Amino acid sequence: MMKLGEAANRLSRLGVLAPDGVDWALAVANRNFTIHQYDEIDRELTWLTLSRDLPAWRSSLARLFAEAESTIRDEA
Repeated sequence: MMKLGEAANRLSRLGVLAPDGVDWALAVANRNFTIHQYDEIDRELTWLTLSRDLPAWRSSLARLFAEAESTIRDEA
């Protein structure tokens, strides 16, 4: 969740629009909570978030990943 939040923060700052179903601000907020309130983390809730929400995010981000890979290949 920390890495996802870091990536979301960077993409947001670059002006990359989040695809439908993805909320950069929510990922950043989760990252901040995980890092700064780590003594209050509810492991069950964290697992629920990871197992329920991330598969949908992965599907929504697939196009963005494909575009990034294509850009990297074209620049190589």
